Amino acid sequence: MILKRLYLENYKQFRDPLELLPPEGAIGVVGANGAGKTTLFEAILWAFFGSRGTDARFANDSIPWSGGSASDRSAVEVTLEVGGTSYRVERSLRRGRTEARVCREPDEELVGGPSEVKRWVQEHLLGMDRTAFEATFFARQKELEFFAETTGVERRRKIAQLLGISRVEEAQKLLREDRRAAENLRRALEGVLEGTDAEALEREIPAARARRDEARSRKDAAQRELEERERELASARAEAERAEALYRSVTDLERRLDAAAAERERAGERADRLREHLGSLEEDERKARELEPRTLGLAGVEREISALEEARDRERRREMAREEMQRLRRSAHDALMEACDLLEELDGEEPPLPGWGGLFGVEDEAARLREAVRLLGEAEDARRRAELRLKDLREAAELHGRLAELRGELRQLREEREAARGELARLEREISRSSGGEPPERLLERLREEEGRLRQRAAGRRALAELEEQEARRLSQARRLIDTSHERAECPTCRRGFAAGEHAEVLETLRGQEEAARARAAEALSSSRRLEERASGLRRRMEEAGRLLERLRLLNEERRLAAARLESLDARLGPLEEKAGALRERLGPSPAPTERELEAAERELEALRRLCGARPALEGLLSSYEKDCAAAAERANEAERLSRGPAYDEAAHRRLLERRSEIERLGGILETIRERLSQRPAVEEALRRALEERRRAGERAARLREELSALDFDEGAYRRARERAGEAERRRDAARQRREEAAAELQELEHRLQTLEADLARYREHRRKADEQAALSGELSQMDRLLGEFHGALAARLRPHLQREASALISVLTDGRYSRMEFDDEYNIRLFDGLSDSYEISRFSGGEADIASLCARVALSKTISDRGPDTLGFIVLDEVFGALDTDRRRNVLLALDRLKRTFGQIFLISHVGDIQESALLDEMWLVEVDGAGKSSVRRLNAASKQVAEILQNSS
Repeated sequence: MILKRLYLENYKQFRDPLELLPPEGAIGVVGANGAGKTTLFEAILWAFFGSRGTDARFANDSIPWSGGSASDRSAVEVTLEVGGTSYRVERSLRRGRTEARVCREPDEELVGGPSEVKRWVQEHLLGMDRTAFEATFFARQKELEFFAETTGVERRRKIAQLLGISRVEEAQKLLREDRRAAENLRRALEGVLEGTDAEALEREIPAARARRDEARSRKDAAQRELEERERELASARAEAERAEALYRSVTDLERRLDAAAAERERAGERADRLREHLGSLEEDERKARELEPRTLGLAGVEREISALEEARDRERRREMAREEMQRLRRSAHDALMEACDLLEELDGEEPPLPGWGGLFGVEDEAARLREAVRLLGEAEDARRRAELRLKDLREAAELHGRLAELRGELRQLREEREAARGELARLEREISRSSGGEPPERLLERLREEEGRLRQRAAGRRALAELEEQEARRLSQARRLIDTSHERAECPTCRRGFAAGEHAEVLETLRGQEEAARARAAEALSSSRRLEERASGLRRRMEEAGRLLERLRLLNEERRLAAARLESLDARLGPLEEKAGALRERLGPSPAPTERELEAAERELEALRRLCGARPALEGLLSSYEKDCAAAAERANEAERLSRGPAYDEAAHRRLLERRSEIERLGGILETIRERLSQRPAVEEALRRALEERRRAGERAARLREELSALDFDEGAYRRARERAGEAERRRDAARQRREEAAAELQELEHRLQTLEADLARYREHRRKADEQAALSGELSQMDRLLGEFHGALAARLRPHLQREASALISVLTDGRYSRMEFDDEYNIRLFDGLSDSYEISRFSGGEADIASLCARVALSKTISDRGPDTLGFIVLDEVFGALDTDRRRNVLLALDRLKRTFGQIFLISHVGDIQESALLDEMWLVEVDGAGKSSVRRLNAASKQVAEILQNSS
């Protein structure tokens, strides 16, 4: 399993899209501190496992580029090739929301969601969690300690999981769960069995069967008795039913006899009512003969009333005509007076029209109104002439005003043009003075490149100073340890005794090495500070060049605006001059009109407009006057015509109306009587039918009395038959009760017997299951013991193999000084030099401890990779050479060169010079950061160290 592709976008300092396609072999990742070398591989951790609660490096707010915003999307894609199949793990972050998915290429999604992807990667892709991954395949700077985050049993469990033997423990866990379940079931069944007495059940069942058989015999006897009582009841019921049928027949005849008697009585009552009705009809006939003469003469009364009503209507219309005539005469007078008042209002100091003064000499007011309407007809032409004169005067005044405004605007534009020309000349001089010498853009680029080189050199010198200072501290610590020991004591590191004079010699040698290391550190630090000061000076020059560049940009912008302003003024000046010349030519030599001339023309026009506006009102008033006079004359003629004819007599009219009402009332009474008399034949027919029905009802009642006598019904015999049937039914119910009691007893005994038999069967079944679970628990315990022995055998085989791999590596890296590495039961590291016992790694210096931890990590990673093609085939070593001297760095490189046959890819992150120049590397990536804080990667030729390609994805 190798790393096929790594893609980053907006991940920390890698702002722009970056696509890396690492080959197989050793790949060196170099660059200045802080450029982002480690960030490349921390992105793999983030893609696989997401954010980490206590680690600020993987917090959501630290993932996007610091110069961007939370709305920009951050994304990492890691593609691993496993047995010819590629799996792509994607994780992205935007606005604090994380999305993730795993795809089988080209784009078959296998799982989606941040936590789901993390779980799938741990369980299916890597077979390990974050802690195990960082303890084996990702050795980070200053974190070489073997499984630093776990201790004791947890460390042993992690290593067992990585080496594949943890599956035996998982199988043991499942077996133990099954054994606990079997044991719990057995104990539960035993608890149930403890409360059951099987021998008592076996003794009680035969007695229960005997009691059931006796109850069954009693139930059969009760059933036979019940059947006998049923037959007695059937016989008694048959006799009672015959008596009941005779009783119902008698009852029916009596009911029909009562109905016939009632019907005869109702028919008699109906005949009496009809005789009374015939008597009242004879009285009505006598009254009709008396009323008929009094209803004659209605037509003559109607004619007299009609003549009187016509006279009343004619008199009312005559009064209405007189009132309307008076109203019309008043309306005509009002219209004439309103017209005269309007003429008085229109009259002014000067006559507005020719002939207006003679109008008020006419005595007749109607003739004066007609003459005024005629004169106002000529006012419209005079108004139009006055409007044209006023319009000409106003247009001339407006043209003279516009000409004056144009002259002032032309004068202002000429002044602004001269000022714009002066400003443009000034800007040209200032730009020429500011841009002398080297172009600012070229100067700024040159200074930026020189500053980058100086800061990179300063970082290298500072790192070298740190390494030398670490070496000096290590030498000082070793010197103090040796100085505090006796000359005959053992070396505190290797436990060997000192030879004669070797104690002082070693102290002097270590002191000299320490002073030399500190001198080299001070020189490197001083050189780094000088380079930093030069870089800071260049930064100030860059800032000055930037300000100059910004000043030139502003001056050019102002020059462009000034030129545009001058061009705009020239463009506006020409049309204004042409417009002013056209106005002067149009006005000619005529002077501007005065305010007095304009006011006089406006007053004249206003007076003529009032006359024109008054004409419709005067015409309307004249028309209204003439119409009202004509209508008043018509109403006078109508009143004269209506005064002819007979007069209206109100008393005679009232008497005739009373007489007509009386005749109509008597006529209504007579009509009602005649309608009642028309019903006499129907009443006579109804009387005949009622007498016939009374006769037939009497005959039917006589026949029913004869039939009732013939039945010879005995009521006492009927009651005795009913009592015998009731007694038979009570005896039957008592027998049924005894039968039910016997059946209930039998059912209870059968249920008791069934319960006893079921309890016994349940006891036997539970006993069988408890025995089976006990046997199963024993078998599972035996299997658990065997798997434990198998797990111990596997661990006993794997730990020696891991010790052999680690011992071979440390022997090579230390030139045989330490020949063997051991692991205790909790995989704590112990070193053995072949001369004495092994010691814990805490007894050694920092450099020796880092070498031992590196060997343990690589040995474990190699053991995992040897398991098959589906395991991880790459390892990342991040700054693991910083604490090593030159010889040990060479030994590490040689050992890693041999490990390339085990690991498909080895990534070496380092700033140490001899590592960067090693022939071990098959490819080198140079990580650089620009002035904006954005990092990029360049691929260097492994042989020439020249840039071969910029690894940047434009997408």
